[in-house]
Amino acid sequence: MRLDELINENYKKLNDSDLHVLQYIKNHGKECPELSISQLSARCNVSSASILRMAKKLNFSGYSELKYFLRRENQSQPEEKKRDTIKELNDDIAQTIKVFRQNRMQESLYRKIERADTIYAFGTGHGQRIMLQEFARCFLNVNKNVILLPASTELKIAKENFRETDLLFIASLSGNIAGYKETIRDLEVRGIPMVSVTNLDNNELASFTEYNFYFQNSDIDENMKLNRSSYLTLHLVLHLIYEGYVEYLAERTAPSHRVSRGERAGGLSGLAEHGSDFV
Repeated sequence: MRLDELINENYKKLNDSDLHVLQYIKNHGKECPELSISQLSARCNVSSASILRMAKKLNFSGYSELKYFLRRENQSQPEEKKRDTIKELNDDIAQTIKVFRQNRMQESLYRKIERADTIYAFGTGHGQRIMLQEFARCFLNVNKNVILLPASTELKIAKENFRETDLLFIASLSGNIAGYKETIRDLEVRGIPMVSVTNLDNNELASFTEYNFYFQNSDIDENMKLNRSSYLTLHLVLHLIYEGYVEYLAERTAPSHRVSRGERAGGLSGLAEHGSDFV
């Protein structure tokens, strides 16, 4: 049993002074098992008798047994390894490029972009929308106007005007479509071409879209399912789509000067293998 469990179990017995001491112990977990009862009482500004009573409220025989418990609890917790964030980022970049190179939908998507009457883009969160703003800015260079939809409400309104000759990009971290599933399902039934750009994982959004592209982001909070870092690899995928489209147009106008997209992406993969040069 851990200290938090003991506190919860005996919470009704504890007064404000007890909780103050216990909070100090929790905040100085490695240090407190080595303190005498008089030292701890001085640091918490309470009497030694108060600490002894607090220990007994937690069903310890005395302060010595409490110290032994705290020492054992410290030993049971493994030392947290220091993260190598640069390596994690480099791995994410390399994996994102690898998956992009293996995607067989690129050529078809570029043709769809070229022929699209209207291109829309919807980001499920603030970070995704910022990345799509840059994506839209880049496409102005090739005379393609990308209309950004700021929220699911606007997506729902705009869907009535979507046609089979249009194209919708959706950038999402989790691929969870609970908030706009009805809209996506309606667009799929009507045959509206959609492109999902999501984190590298099985997700519901990808099952509804004709084109699926993936980025890897290891820095995800498992409880909140939120990104704790930047959207660098999402930006990377969107940029690779843009660069691939530019190259696609160049190949169509100058077939004798073709450079394969595989070679170009391969060059990027080589950069990713030398993280310090890339990041």
